[in-house]
Amino acid sequence: MNEEKLRSLFASLATLTQQGPIPVQAYSMLAKQHSVEVLAEHMRLRWLADGRFGPLAANILMHIHKADTKDISLSSNVLALLLNDYRNRLEVRNDSRLMFRNSVKTLFAMYPVYVKMDECVSKCFIKPMFSCIDSLIDDSPDTDDLETAGILLSEYGKTLHDLNAYLVERIIVKLRLKLVSDEECVTKHIRQIFLHIYDLWAFGWSELNVPECLSTLHATGKLSIDGPMRKNDINKKDFGSKESII
Repeated sequence: MNEEKLRSLFASLATLTQQGPIPVQAYSMLAKQHSVEVLAEHMRLRWLADGRFGPLAANILMHIHKADTKDISLSSNVLALLLNDYRNRLEVRNDSRLMFRNSVKTLFAMYPVYVKMDECVSKCFIKPMFSCIDSLIDDSPDTDDLETAGILLSEYGKTLHDLNAYLVERIIVKLRLKLVSDEECVTKHIRQIFLHIYDLWAFGWSELNVPECLSTLHATGKLSIDGPMRKNDINKKDFGSKESII
């Protein structure tokens, strides 16, 4: 399979993941037909261009690792590319905010995989993850930057909290400041996302612990003042005259 077909295959896989799981045979075929250097580089090109590809790249990496746990060549190449993009994040972001956001999404998607493969190696993700979240929030963000930061915090907030609760608290303070700011990039949608993150943080990063009234508020943008339905109110019937006997 030549490189043009490989690019086309990755594009197709990214689309197919939206429809359901990818057959593991597809991953095996990739590993057999390409060198790890070519495979890693084309994975990088795809995850920079397509924000959906990060989780798929993580799945490919995990499957190939399970096939041969002693072979770390692909994971080493991918890690080197991820950390190189992190070191050059200012240049990447200046060239394309979209590519920077996609690289951050992939960084987060890859972290759980590296924890499973080698917990010691996975520690090199910790500083980049916190630093990139800070960049998305602090460094002249646009609405897409803030949305990406919010979505990542919604998905990985508990993971970050377990790694460093103090740094997460600093991020929460930054989100609160954004909520009361008048910046144009802080839209109603962004405020709803940030409010939800604040509630997740306040209730132990568990959706189940967040009161239903708050979840409804984030979904609708307004708080219902109707009282909850009580058992005695259901199918209530009146008997006799409603006139006072006095």
